Amino acid sequence: MLLGCVVRSAAEAEHARLLPLDYLELKGDMLCVEADAFRALCTRLHAVGLPLRAMTSPLPRRLGCRVVGPDADPDKALRVFRDMCDRAGALGVRTVVLGSGQARSVPAGFPRTAALRQFGEFLRRAADICAQRDILLTVEPLTRSETNFLNSCAEARAALDELGLGDQLLAVDCFHVVSEDLPVEAELAAAAGRIGHAHTSAIPRGTPDFRPDVQQRFVASLFADGYAGGLSIEDDFTDFPNDAPAAVELFRRLLTTTA
Repeated sequence: MLLGCVVRSAAEAEHARLLPLDYLELKGDMLCVEADAFRALCTRLHAVGLPLRAMTSPLPRRLGCRVVGPDADPDKALRVFRDMCDRAGALGVRTVVLGSGQARSVPAGFPRTAALRQFGEFLRRAADICAQRDILLTVEPLTRSETNFLNSCAEARAALDELGLGDQLLAVDCFHVVSEDLPVEAELAAAAGRIGHAHTSAIPRGTPDFRPDVQQRFVASLFADGYAGGLSIEDDFTDFPNDAPAAVELFRRLLTTTA
């Protein structure tokens, strides 16, 4: 299993190159810049030297995309998604994590069956965009504080099967699982054979509490499933240069001792 870290700026990426990481994962928001600024960003990121394997948040909140509900605008969302994939692909990204809780939240009173159908239609078109660019698309269950739609691996897998998307992969996140008070082993068992990417962090994020016992069970469950992809640390570091090294050291040790 490879160890990575989500970065939110070129400065964080430059600090991350000093750490024992296998790759970096980009926060989509950092790619939302004008053309000249994007070229400068590419230059800085390429100079870091670490592979840029993944991107999360392909529908940045600031752009107000909606894919379900009466106000859904799938064409706008797909334009944003396509542009983000083009930019990420130019940097070498080969995995995209679709969380985007705001975009998929179901408004009060809106039929859940209609929301599921809308989400499925968007997902099929998004998957085609990724396939054309040799990018793997993964769907991430989120906490109820982020969205009221697809809050567990079990729920996500059932919904995707109902949509006829049984080959769609999931992104699993230890923080989301524990925050929803779900059993780690049961959740990863629900995603078994369909895990395309993994996230982890302190619980809650932005705190010094990484709960190593829970993290060890999470990592062990990933290994038990035969997962050999990336595990990205996605935390809210207030001081990246000082906070990230301890997190990387912890997860590097867990991967080594649990394998």
